[in-house]
Amino acid sequence: MKKYLLLLSVLLLSSCAILFPKVFQRKSANFSLENLWFNTQLDYHKNASYLLSTTQLNYNSFSGDAYNEQLLEFFSKKVGGNTFTRENYRTSDNKIIIPFAIEYNLTKENIALLQQTTDLDYIVLSKILSPDLINKSKDPQYDSLKYRSGVLGGAVVFVKIFDIKNNNVFIEMSCKGAIYDDDNFNFDTNSYENDTRIATYKSEEQLVKKCFKRIFRRIK
Repeated sequence: MKKYLLLLSVLLLSSCAILFPKVFQRKSANFSLENLWFNTQLDYHKNASYLLSTTQLNYNSFSGDAYNEQLLEFFSKKVGGNTFTRENYRTSDNKIIIPFAIEYNLTKENIALLQQTTDLDYIVLSKILSPDLINKSKDPQYDSLKYRSGVLGGAVVFVKIFDIKNNNVFIEMSCKGAIYDDDNFNFDTNSYENDTRIATYKSEEQLVKKCFKRIFRRIK
């Protein structure tokens, strides 16, 4: 119910921004996509199998399952019946082979386990980081993704496909979504200093979904 109320609120605010531009200021989003690995072509060999691991949400979200459904739908269309989730990847006696979450950055133990206990070719990993986590991180890999001050909404989505049998990254991409305020925006009153306009913009959940779509469009 909360999800539908949120969606309704976003639609109402968006409509108001269009119908009453002197009252509501619609803020546009910008996206930047980066290839973190040189390959963008999936393996379409008829026997190539993909395991979809659960999306890691270091992120305050109303719904996490929707992102995994988005991933599953994309890869199911691309490679058909050779896509599995941890829940439906089972032994002949219906036991889950991988009953625990696997981190985005695979450990040596993770890789060895996948190689020894599965016949999978690839594992699809993803994670979502909020602007606050990106800006506070001291990891140099996030330096180019830092958000400038005045961010109204944002998220960075990472998608990686790891080649299990060859023990290397097959495809990896990131997409950063951001919406910033104008210089004269007052966060305390949610309006502009020079007038009474109210800022409206896409939710962070919408930014995440659009980032996933941009990554999917790049994967061939």
